Amino acid sequence: MEFVSNLTDFTPTDPVRVGNVYPIKGGRGLKQRHMQILLAITEGNEWQGRSCLFLVVSKEGKPVGVNQYAMHYVEELMPMGFVAGLEDMNLEINSL
Repeated sequence: MEFVSNLTDFTPTDPVRVGNVYPIKGGRGLKQRHMQILLAITEGNEWQGRSCLFLVVSKEGKPVGVNQYAMHYVEELMPMGFVAGLEDMNLEINSL
């Protein structure tokens, strides 16, 4: 799996949606210019709100980790890119 970066301009009012790409905000990932791609938004329940699940990729587009943040935190972030077609991707799980 690999991602190719072709970044364009975004505004703070862009909606949180699957496929959005955000910069890493701190630590080693910030220094190494990693990005995080929003893979899924969970529904939440009575004791936990909605969450955003991310795949972390290096500046070369190689997967290097995962993150999870509350939806209310991600709503304050500005996306730096978008992965087209990710929201339409369906994977099939088969028994071994």
